[in-house]
Amino acid sequence: MQSFFKHRNPQAALAALLVCCAAALGSCPDGSDQGLLPPDAAFLRERMETLNAFLDSQEYAAAVSWEEHVAITYQLARGREPTPAEYTLLCFLREEPGLERSGVLALVLRGAGSRLTWAQCRAFLNQVNTADFRSTAEIGGIAKRLSSVSFTDIARDLVNAAFPEAPIQDVPKATSDIGYRDIGYRDIEYNTYFGYLHAHSELSLDARGDPLEAYEYARDQGGLDFFSLTDHGIFLAMWPWQNKWDQLVSAANATYEPGVYVTLWGFEWSNPVLGHLNVMNSSDFTDTVTTFRLGKFYRWLANRPAAFATFNHPGEFDFLGIQFLHFYPCAAVIPQVVGMELCNADKDLDRFYYGGSWHSDLSYWDVANLEGWYVGALGSQDNHRQDWGTRNEFRTGVLAEQLTREALIDAYWAHRFYATEDKNLYLDFRCAGYPMGSRLSGVPAEFTVNASDGGGDAFEEVRLYRNGILLDTQTVAGDAVSVTFTAPTVSGSNYYYVIVAQADDNDGSGRNDEAISSPIWLQE
Repeated sequence: MQSFFKHRNPQAALAALLVCCAAALGSCPDGSDQGLLPPDAAFLRERMETLNAFLDSQEYAAAVSWEEHVAITYQLARGREPTPAEYTLLCFLREEPGLERSGVLALVLRGAGSRLTWAQCRAFLNQVNTADFRSTAEIGGIAKRLSSVSFTDIARDLVNAAFPEAPIQDVPKATSDIGYRDIGYRDIEYNTYFGYLHAHSELSLDARGDPLEAYEYARDQGGLDFFSLTDHGIFLAMWPWQNKWDQLVSAANATYEPGVYVTLWGFEWSNPVLGHLNVMNSSDFTDTVTTFRLGKFYRWLANRPAAFATFNHPGEFDFLGIQFLHFYPCAAVIPQVVGMELCNADKDLDRFYYGGSWHSDLSYWDVANLEGWYVGALGSQDNHRQDWGTRNEFRTGVLAEQLTREALIDAYWAHRFYATEDKNLYLDFRCAGYPMGSRLSGVPAEFTVNASDGGGDAFEEVRLYRNGILLDTQTVAGDAVSVTFTAPTVSGSNYYYVIVAQADDNDGSGRNDEAISSPIWLQE
């Protein structure tokens, strides 16, 4: 992530946490009427946009400070003053992603609902006009008093609330068994397609470019076979007339061409302390206002069994050391969380694989798999600056039978994908003929690796790992290699993966380009 969700210091991260707390923005029920256009919709929109123009004007900014505006907005929209947590959040948001004062009003009016409704807008406009947004001695006193509250005191309760009171085995079981691949697909020949499922458009306030532009650019300039936008859920539900989610879906559908270019759509659940996850293949979305806790998000996901999710940029800005609650396993959604990014934005395997984790030299990815998750290896660019597919060569390589949505989604469920730092590095990793991502038993730990490079780059070595520990290395040469490994039998459940290393360093990291396969899980 960029900007708003990538903070340079712990205080910024803690301030951003406040956006996740549903209690911090009120407790009104959702009651969303987003899909229903009331008869007075045009009139309501005109009145609200007139008010918004005033709130975002230089005239208003000169008369009322941002801090005072936050206090005024709560008084008018909620009939109370903001809590220290609410106040700190909204004061922080003026910096990144550049939230305007009208956006403060949208968030406060929205409350705990997933979307701001026409009814909420109507009720507010019937009671308030521009003259009500003015500073008084009382307002100034509220702003001054809240500014003096210790940030540590604000953060303490929120950090404590980040942890579940009890284990989350009570999450409902998903109604579908999709995603459980106890046996892989043996000896099937797959095509390899390159793309990724993590990028942003102007629908996220910290990014640029309209959604249709993003999908077209990723196809035409980025040369991707598949692509998805995953804008921040919190900003997909601002004003009811914007219909951002519908814009996202429409842009994906407008550019989908089976056999040529596959487009999906999704959103990012962006909790700046507990971690970020992308969700794909869902008919709706949520965000960290309405589903603050990780357990609550997992419940939301489990109730949408067709949706799948991925862990994003693990360890980034984890100032409190509780990200993903250290991958506490949630059995109900383990099959739905299919992968983890090992390349993101401009950071490659050096950061997300070789950089270790909380208190271990093992990567966050290995920690998650050792905790009982089944997560494959993903690469993405997490674009924010209209460079979808051209920011660098980071890709996810997907093994699928054909280039369609159905085949691509099936490949993600089956974990048949790998992270690569080279845009045309082909990798096929198998055990007894079963592809990467398979969960096997009763087969020998005998592995084959086939790798090639569409640009002619040469390979120099192939390494086999078990449970994050290097088992064997083979030196190779040429732009197409084939090697076999036989691992010593170890009882129990283990997972194996390979890293293939090339002889060039296109991304300039100081380490030659590599690709890392998703694991094969083997009960021995």
